[in-house]
This record gives sequence, C-alpha cells and structure tokens, in this order.
Amino acid sequence: MSIRIKFFLALLAFSLLPLLLITVSSRQSIIRLGADLSGNARTFMTETISRDLVQSARVSANAISHDVASLRLSLQYLADTVENALAAEGIPPEEPFYTPEDFNHTATAPPDMQMSWRYPRVTASGVLMPSGVSTRFPVVVIPPNQRQALSPQIQRLQGLTPVLKNIYQLNGATVHRVYVGLQNGLHFSFPGHGRLPAGFDPRERPWFVETLQNGKLTWLSHTDRSTHRVVFTIAVPIRDREQQLIGVGAIDILPDEFMKMEQLRAKWSNDTRAFLVLPENRPAESSARLWIIAGSDQAQALDRIPAGSDASYLEMPDANRQRVFIDTMRESESGHMEAPYGSIPSIWAFARFTPPVDEALRIVLIVPQTVISALSQQVGQNVLDQTHYIYRVTGITAVLLLVLVLLVGWFGTRKILQPLYTMVDAWERLSTGDFQVRMNYRAGDERDILINAFNDIVPRLEAHWELSRSMELARQIQRNLLPDQTPELPGLDLAGDSHYCDETGGDYYDVFKTGSSGEKCFAIVVGDVSGHGVASALLMTTARAMIRSISILEQETARRITLVNRLLFPDTTDTGDFITLFYLEFDMARRQLRWVRAGHDPALLYDPHHDRFTELTGEGMALGIEAEYDFKACSSPMGNPGQVIVIGTDGIWEAHNPQREMFGKERLREVIRNHHHLDAQAIKDAVFRAVADFTGPDQDDDITLAVIKLI
Repeated sequence: MSIRIKFFLALLAFSLLPLLLITVSSRQSIIRLGADLSGNARTFMTETISRDLVQSARVSANAISHDVASLRLSLQYLADTVENALAAEGIPPEEPFYTPEDFNHTATAPPDMQMSWRYPRVTASGVLMPSGVSTRFPVVVIPPNQRQALSPQIQRLQGLTPVLKNIYQLNGATVHRVYVGLQNGLHFSFPGHGRLPAGFDPRERPWFVETLQNGKLTWLSHTDRSTHRVVFTIAVPIRDREQQLIGVGAIDILPDEFMKMEQLRAKWSNDTRAFLVLPENRPAESSARLWIIAGSDQAQALDRIPAGSDASYLEMPDANRQRVFIDTMRESESGHMEAPYGSIPSIWAFARFTPPVDEALRIVLIVPQTVISALSQQVGQNVLDQTHYIYRVTGITAVLLLVLVLLVGWFGTRKILQPLYTMVDAWERLSTGDFQVRMNYRAGDERDILINAFNDIVPRLEAHWELSRSMELARQIQRNLLPDQTPELPGLDLAGDSHYCDETGGDYYDVFKTGSSGEKCFAIVVGDVSGHGVASALLMTTARAMIRSISILEQETARRITLVNRLLFPDTTDTGDFITLFYLEFDMARRQLRWVRAGHDPALLYDPHHDRFTELTGEGMALGIEAEYDFKACSSPMGNPGQVIVIGTDGIWEAHNPQREMFGKERLREVIRNHHHLDAQAIKDAVFRAVADFTGPDQDDDITLAVIKLI
C-alpha cells in the first residue's frame, strides 16, 4: 500500500480531539528530544575531539622524529668535520675570529653584528632587550691564558664556519644555536654573540658533561646562560681518529618551535600544553611518574602542577588515574584520558615516537575541556532553537489542517511520524561525521526505498570523504615540497613551477645551494617520474629528499647523482618505475656550468645575440634502472647576459590539442625566442599559457618548467 493512501486513510479515520491531544504532547516530546540531542552532543564531541587530539599527538611525534633524524645527521656531519679538521696536516693561514670580548665592543665586533629579538637578554634592572648576534661568524671562547697554545687548533677549526652556518640555515626556525666544544676548553658557538656570564666555562654546561659521561647522543632541557630561556639540546660526542673523546657537538632548540606549538595552539587552544616525557619508576616504590624531558612554555607551565610535586615531573592529581595512564602509555602506541591538569579538567593524549628517537620517549598533549564545553553549548543551543522552530511549524501546520479538514484526527500521527524521526536523527548524526549510523527500520512502503538508499550511501560517502581528505593532504604536502618562492641568486633570474594533471604528480622541480667548493654554487633540478598520480608523487618525494641530502656534501656533481641512483634503485627494482632527471649546477664564482643528464631531455640554451638554440646534452640513463651505473657530468663556460636556459618535462612538447597534434619543441623554441627580452617569470608564464591555449582545458600529463636567464 502506498504512503499516499496511508495518509489519506489516517486523515479520514482520526477525529479532531486526538489531533489536539497529540499536538500538545508533541511539544513535550520535541523539547525532550532537543535536550537528549544536546546531552548526546557533548558525549560525541568529547570522543571525537579526543580522537583528533590523539591524531595530533601522532602527527607531532612523526614530525619531531623527522626533525631529530635531520638534526642527528647534521650533528654527525659536524662531528666528522671537526675530526677531519683537527687531523689535517699543516696549519691553514690565520683568519680573523671573534671572542666574546670582541662582540662586547662596537669597534671589534663582526661587521654584520645586529640586535635580534630572537635572542633576548634581561638587563640588570629586569628589562627584556634584544641582544647583538652575528649570523656570519661564530664566537670563539678560549680558556684564560691559552690563546697562544690553542692557536693552531683555532686556525684548523675556522673552516667550521660554513658548516655551522649551513646547519643553522637548513633547519630553519627549529635551531636556536649550534656548538662545538672541546675538552681543552676551546668552544665555538653560532650565531656569534657576547655577554657571557663572568667565569663562563663551556665544559660545565649540562649537555657537555652528560654527553662526555654517556659517550653517545644525549638530549636534555636546561636554561641558556646568555638568554635565560629554557632550551632543548641534542648533543653528540666528537672523537679523534683513535676514537678517543675530544669534545661535543650540540644544537639548541626552543621547545615551542621543536614541538610545533604554534600549529597546535592554532588548532586547539592557547592553553594547549605539550611535553616530551619518559615514564620512570620511582625508587623503592611500585608507582611511576613522567619525567619531563622538554615542555612548551616549560618555565610557566610547570608552575601549574600541584604544589609539592617535583618541577621536573608531570603528574595528575589522582595517582590511580596517573598509574592507569602510564600503563596505557607503555602498552599502546597512542591513547587518551580525561583528567585534570592542575585544577583544570582536561584531555590528555599521548603518542609514541618512531626511530631514531628513544623508544621510551612519548609526547603528551593536554587540552582544557573548556574547548568541548564551548562547542557543546553552542550545539545544544542550536538543537534547542531547531526544536522550538519545529514545534512552531508543527503547530501552524496543525491549525491549517484543522481549518481545511475539520474533523481530521491525529490519533495515529505519532506512529506515522516515527520513521521520519528516525530518518532525521540518522541524517543529523551523519552531518556530524558519524559514518557508523544505519537505519534499522522497516515501514513496509515507499519509505523503505529511502531507508535502503541511506544505508547504501553512507559507506560510499565515508570512503569518498576519506579519499578526498587524503588526496587534498597529499596535494598540499607535495606543493609544499616545491620552492615556495623564487630564490634570489646572484647573476641569475630564475622562475619555475609544476602543473599536475591529477591531485598529485610525479614531476619534480627544485633549486638549492650545493656543497660544491665556493660560496656561490647553486643547483636547479627538474625531474619526471614515470607515470603520474599518488605512486609517482611518493617516488618523487623520496628522490627529492635524497638529492637535497646528498647535494650538501662536497662531492663532484656526477658523484652526487650516482649516489642518488644507488640509493633509489632498491625502491624501483620491483616496480619498474624510473626517474628522468636534469641536474644543472651554476658555479657563479668561476662562471661555469656543470650538468648531469639522467635520461632527461636536454636543456635548451637560447643565445639572443646570435638567435641560436643549442642543447645541453650528455650521456646518462634514467635513475632507478641500473644500480651500478656511473654518471658523467658535462661542463661549459657561462655565456653572456641575456642568454636563456630552459629545462622542462615532456608534458610540454608532448601535449596534444583536440586534433591530437603535439605541441612540439619547435613551438617551445618560438615562445622562448618571442619572449627572451622579458624576465624569467614572464617567459615561464608565456610557455604555460601557450601550452594551455594549444591543448584547451584538458591536461594529459604533468608539466614542469624551469627558466634561467643570465643577468
């Protein structure tokens, strides 16, 4: 029987009095429904926010693990550099260096000395002021009366300055200071600064003492002697050629930067706290507590721990809940618990780190429950407003029906509307992100079609939502891997970009300073992974990390690409994937080009003075095909200003129009010839515009282009 007939029969069967009674009772039912939904909203939101907080802890743990791996690599490189410098034969020519006394006087300070709020200091009157730092020269601390005796070592270690500068710059805002300290008291600190405390001996610093005692990598938090700020230090021992300990290399990190507190507070609340902790058994006791290795706002946050507790431990007011939390932390990769932080009701979430971070180390995020209360109150108010609105609409509808139908009864309205309430409730839950909801109801009429359609579409919506979120995240991550802005290179005008045909792609474009000898060596890389989409994007990301890591080494250009190929081969041998690459290095000091062509199309060089195109050719197969292949580099002198070098992927010249004609390299040359008088950005835009005009709205392949103009 159709639903239309059921409603018709019901209207004929019921009288006016039951309709009035049901209308009055419906008001109370709707109000109770709104109250129930308001209460359920808080429970649902608490669980949802707890899961999201655990996910944030996992993301933070992974990010910190990656940062630690990068910092360990930097420190090991620093330690190796110190070992090689001290073991080198002969003494290099003496170069100027700066001691703390030099920094404290304007006449003897480094030429780039400037005041910086990144390194504040507290005056004797308690006023916070910026301090002077040099980002070109380290400060050299020499033990009293040892300057002449340590002069040979100082001269050998003056070559550390580029290494200290690279570590400081490559790790961005994460790194606060970089140190090299020897057991004889000689100490290098970058960026350089003065105003060290009287009687300062770097060998007494906590990271120096603990690292020498342990003989291995050490991390700990302590107070910086010059800025009086809480910092987190990672340190490694430095050994000589006979593996004897001779000193320590260390990096200071600000806890807020290290634990990405700006992003966490932006997502959750300004009262969000984060701690790196180690579960620790109390001596002679069966209970355990959490030893704080580092914490956000550590000096301010710890004062909110209950009175009487040790300031270096993170504790809950309830010892039983703390024991359960620590047991869960030891047994699980991640989890959460509701417990007060000090006197404030909060949600605690933790996550385990991945190697190379200590296996026992955890990150703990604490968010006040006021975040949930505010949201649940808002949801509850919205629900109550909607229920009152529904009541008003129901009342008006009842009056109209009474006028039109007169003796229409509503005794069975509640029975008829019950499936609709079920549907509304299911859609409400689905709108809040509950993809587990199903309608277990059968009406025996056309409404069953709607119920079945709802139950069928929910898993599809969930899969589509997850896929869309994952693809959007992958797209954002890959776009972030490209240079976020065109760097200013001396003597060069550079522009480049990648346009993907899918959400993600396999093309690669990058520009960075290399480890080649000389201060002005830059590399521009364009690559193309076979295929496109997610798989190609992952392989491209791997190759980018390898190329950037190896390019900072002082290796020959061809040797770098050979090393990248050998590292990449195990990832491609089973899949058959490969990467074509064109690696072009500019040595601005020697005015020389060096390049390696790994299966990629040659770069185009246009000389406007002779209206002539040449190609930067060379031998070399694609990366990931043969593990032991040795690549060869080509070189040539740099040309005259005005020359244009173009490196692209085959998505440009193999682009098809609706008639299946290829764009071709001749059209590319014509665009370059017609626009060579413009800057690199305008030339790049002209090429992309010409390809888009040629192909129309459809793009079949990823397109990447780098344009370099000599100036």
